[in-house]
Amino acid sequence: MAMNEAVIRDRAAEIAELVRSDLSPKAAQERLAEYHAGDIAAAAELLSAGERTKLFRTLDMDELADVFEYFEPENSAEYLKETDLGKTVLLIGKMETDAAADVLREFPKEKRNQLFELLDEELRRKLELIVSFDDDEIGSRMTTNYISISSGMTAAEATRALMDQAKENDNISTIYVSGENGVFCGAIDLKDLIIARENTSLETLISTSYPYVSAHERIEDCIERLKEYAEDSIPVLNEKKRLIGIITSQDIVEVVDDEMGDDYAKLG
Repeated sequence: MAMNEAVIRDRAAEIAELVRSDLSPKAAQERLAEYHAGDIAAAAELLSAGERTKLFRTLDMDELADVFEYFEPENSAEYLKETDLGKTVLLIGKMETDAAADVLREFPKEKRNQLFELLDEELRRKLELIVSFDDDEIGSRMTTNYISISSGMTAAEATRALMDQAKENDNISTIYVSGENGVFCGAIDLKDLIIARENTSLETLISTSYPYVSAHERIEDCIERLKEYAEDSIPVLNEKKRLIGIITSQDIVEVVDDEMGDDYAKLG
């Protein structure tokens, strides 16, 4: 076993014992704050359903959402079955949209539709879009956590739009630009926007040859292109060339890992 795996295993065991102890909820929460979300996720898999419920109640919603990011989608769905509906809705609302969509796919259609009805309208629209793509289409792996601005803005206007959107979206190093008709124009590096003069037109800052993928492209058809790009994220466009999501560098790593796993499975 690799050293890192051994450390995670040991920390997970420590957390499991902490959960099983008779510490007060406040004391347990303070102790849990010392651990990484990934370690807590590993510990949750060592616990019984009742013990997991105790653990999940100890964490606040933001902390719990971070932990759920480390579960496999099927495990997340299983654990959410142990949680009341209201808390499930809150958790999904806190998760990255791509991770939340992966979890929702694990629910039966009737339960998934029930959850959709309880979500905020804008979030529901985003998640329904991602879930609508087949598993082998790249659109199924995208997130809606990105910044988008209009090409007609000045640098000052774009900065204000960035600050407003950053309250909800934290992938800000690359800013995507669309024209008045909504068609994708290109991208701007955050540092270029920061140093631009207030009245500078965005047209002078936009990288118009920025790479992209189409939402309905099969993953196996675009994976090699995605691996070649050195960008922190790649935009995903619909059939009208409008931006509907992005694939982050972390998403690309996960897609590559999944594709390699599928290839090994076929060889086996």
